[in-house]
Amino acid sequence: MDIFQNVVDLAEVIRQLRKEGYTVNPEDLSALSPYLTEHIKRFGDYVIDLEKQSQPFDGKLKLELESA
Repeated sequence: MDIFQNVVDLAEVIRQLRKEGYTVNPEDLSALSPYLTEHIKRFGDYVIDLEKQSQPFDGKLKLELESA
């Protein structure tokens, strides 16, 4: 579950950067990973809000890639 949430968070940040006018390159994205390798909390802090309805996740970033 943590990895999926990391993907959601990364996608939201990338979308926000693009809205602010930053260029997002595929090379930069290839260096990102949702898999944590340090500062791992073995049992974590898992908070579940049963009152909040979850929204569907759109995993497509729709990047405009330059062709060489």
